[in-house]
Formats: sequence, C-alpha cells, structure tokens
Amino acid sequence: MFEFLKRHPAEPKDHSDADEIRKYAKVKFVTPARQKGEKTVVFSASDIQGGLGHNVLTASVCKAIDAQKFAEFARVKLVKRSGPRQGAATRWTFEI
Repeated sequence: MFEFLKRHPAEPKDHSDADEIRKYAKVKFVTPARQKGEKTVVFSASDIQGGLGHNVLTASVCKAIDAQKFAEFARVKLVKRSGPRQGAATRWTFEI
C-alpha cells in the first residue's frame, strides 16, 4: 500500500500519486469514522502529509482531496472546506 513512497522517482508507476493520496485518506480517516458510526469526518492536509511523509507536496494533497474523484471513491460528501487553497492548514469536513 502507498507504493509511491517506496518508488524511485524514475520508476514507472501503475497509478497516480493522487490515487495513493486518496486511498490513504479513505483508509486512515473515512473508513474508521464510518466503522465507528460517525456522521462526519474531519482531516487536514497536514494530517495526510504527516502520515505519508513530507516528500508528498501539500499542493498534491489538496488537489487530490479537492477532486470530485475523492468524494466518489470514498463515498462522502464535502460539507466544509477551510484554510488556504493549497496549504498544510487546509481542512475538510465530509459527511459519511
């Protein structure tokens, strides 16, 4: 899981880094919240970056989570987004 963290930059990739970021957010935040029966889940770009390592750019995290593809993949609905457009303090609240 999260193979792009182990891959040398020159190596080919099977899927995008954005997909790996979305997968991490779903596995780390959405799925546990759903299993606990919570109605919403909140996480920040720094939460994701901290978990994946600081070699992941904050801008990449924001783009991956802001994309409609994340909402569809994780089966969530964006309720609130706060913070900068692309920064570590960017925070999302999703309805599960």
